[in-house]
Amino acid sequence: MTELMGDGLLRRGRPAEEARRLGSDEHRPSGSAALLAAMCLGLLLSMFNATVVNVMLPNIRGALHVSGTGLQWVAALFTLCNAALLLAGGALGEVIGKRMTFLGGVGVFTVGSAACAAAPTLGVLLAARTVQAVGVAVMTPQTLSILVTEYTDLTRRARAVGIWAGMASLGLAAGPVVGGVVIDLGSWRGGFMVSAVLGAVTLALGFRVVSRARYGRPTHAPTPDFAGAALSVLALASLVFGLIESATLGWDSPFIVGALALAASATAAFVLTQRAAIGRGRLPLMPLELWRSRGFVGANMAGLAYFFALFGILYFCSLYLQQYRNFSTLETGLTFLPMTIVMALVGPVSGRLSARFTTTSLTVAGLLVAAAGALLLALLSAGGVVGVMCGLTLFGVGAGLMSSPMSNMAVSSAATRHSGAASATHNAFRQIGSTLGVAALGTLVAAGHHAASDTQAAFRTGLGHAMITVAVVLIVCAITVAVLGRRPGRRR
Repeated sequence: MTELMGDGLLRRGRPAEEARRLGSDEHRPSGSAALLAAMCLGLLLSMFNATVVNVMLPNIRGALHVSGTGLQWVAALFTLCNAALLLAGGALGEVIGKRMTFLGGVGVFTVGSAACAAAPTLGVLLAARTVQAVGVAVMTPQTLSILVTEYTDLTRRARAVGIWAGMASLGLAAGPVVGGVVIDLGSWRGGFMVSAVLGAVTLALGFRVVSRARYGRPTHAPTPDFAGAALSVLALASLVFGLIESATLGWDSPFIVGALALAASATAAFVLTQRAAIGRGRLPLMPLELWRSRGFVGANMAGLAYFFALFGILYFCSLYLQQYRNFSTLETGLTFLPMTIVMALVGPVSGRLSARFTTTSLTVAGLLVAAAGALLLALLSAGGVVGVMCGLTLFGVGAGLMSSPMSNMAVSSAATRHSGAASATHNAFRQIGSTLGVAALGTLVAAGHHAASDTQAAFRTGLGHAMITVAVVLIVCAITVAVLGRRPGRRR
């Protein structure tokens, strides 16, 4: 008997009727440009949606009469739900098939985006943002996992992941630009409609090009790890909630301390369930053997540091330009345009460079260049918008350089059967980094008010301290990744 295994590979002995049902789909050539485009679009709409909201918040506040706390949750709720469900979303692909999980996630996201665009009240908007987050958490881990299965040749895989990472960078950096243009031409609802249109296009393309034979429902699906899924949601939700609310309540608040303690306890229990899952014949959400690979550890550290820096820079530089330099949303978006272009161009190039250099060396180089960009922001932000644009552009070079090899390192360090779990774990670390960047750097920016009496000067002082911290984090991470890359783990 053949069966379709959870890693998407066909085994011998499959029943004849199943072979006839799949038909010519089994013989579809691997590594098609259309499939790569579908996976890139899926990731792009996820990243775009994460950052486009930043420039739309002032308009949402005026249109829906939202308080400051409610406005924070418009952005934070998406991050919270997305991060909490990523590991469960990655495991879902192994249970019901990557094709169904990817298409279902895109469909849910598209419905949520349309509901956001039509939301008449804050409550409806928050509910629709939750739907968006569920769709993204289910869909995102499948994109990288499918590419790893599709491209078995390491050189072609590196190039494909380079293009994929370039689209991710483009989506992240294009959010403020497109959001500014849409708001200038129409309203904040148009930003969510762009996400809905992108989702519909991705869904239509995915139905045509994602193979049922390779990524359909496994014949013998593993039993889901329900206990691990519940604990992973509890651990990630508690951690992200504590990081988000720390900016409002303070790190010494009993609620924040309790949330972080709950996250630590749930994480410890989650590790125990992952050990027990294998013994019971269940599919672990995060196979602990992944962490025996130095490359996997280094890739996740780099992902956390990358998103820590990127989201902190996008958030606080956008705030600085709009509130203290009196830029419009369109002008703010155009200020980020050079960084957007550079990230989109360098991402695919770094994928090609992966064929010549190691993923470790490219990741380290990207981290160091991005650190130089953060230092430039700290030094030149007081000089005006030109200095900000120069720092952003240099940071974009580093971000584009490290994004592809970092993601490639995360999934290539794992066995093919664990590609979904490796992708979900890597995305979870990046989400934690994005939340930690805004929360921790917010504390530093607020501390700047003690260093200057003028409001603009105070914010600029705090921003300088935050950018120096970003540079230090990136440099420390670069050194750590370099050390981990020197002695690869023992081959299993």
